[in-house]
Amino acid sequence: MKKLIYLLMLFVLNLFSQEESLENQFKLEYNLLGVGVSYEIPISEKFLIDFGAGVGGGVDNAESYVWDFNSSLAAYFKGEFKYLYNREKRLKKGKSLENNAGNYIAFQTKYFTGRFSEIDIFNPLNRAILNEFHWGLQRSLGGNWLFNFHIGFGFLRNIDEDYNLLSPALGLKFSYKLF
Repeated sequence: MKKLIYLLMLFVLNLFSQEESLENQFKLEYNLLGVGVSYEIPISEKFLIDFGAGVGGGVDNAESYVWDFNSSLAAYFKGEFKYLYNREKRLKKGKSLENNAGNYIAFQTKYFTGRFSEIDIFNPLNRAILNEFHWGLQRSLGGNWLFNFHIGFGFLRNIDEDYNLLSPALGLKFSYKLF
């Protein structure tokens, strides 16, 4: 029993020990939905948590089961849990690990608010939650610039209209690391 507890403690300490090559990053972002900020926090040598918020398109549901990301302004808040799986391989090949570069598998939850203004009352933006699993890559573009791409699938829930949708997920963003 003592060996099991000891192994479990070693596993937990190893899981949450911070590797020097991963770093905290506060970033300004431009993505497919708008602009925002995020803070990337390493929790171990292979896991990151990325919290963010921004302003951009929202979820429009003018007709049942027809979903569009609208160009009117709404806010979003996100949390993403990333598992970086190829950093050792990148290091062996002499590729850069700068700015937490690597391939990853992730789970992300994003909350969209309703429209900021009531100018278009006939096509309101709805509050929605998007949960998605995706595969992605993050690369340093030199200096403090980053590129991030992901593809996967998501489950979108319209809170106001009580509709759900399973859909593909695609993300593309450019970031600038402030610190």
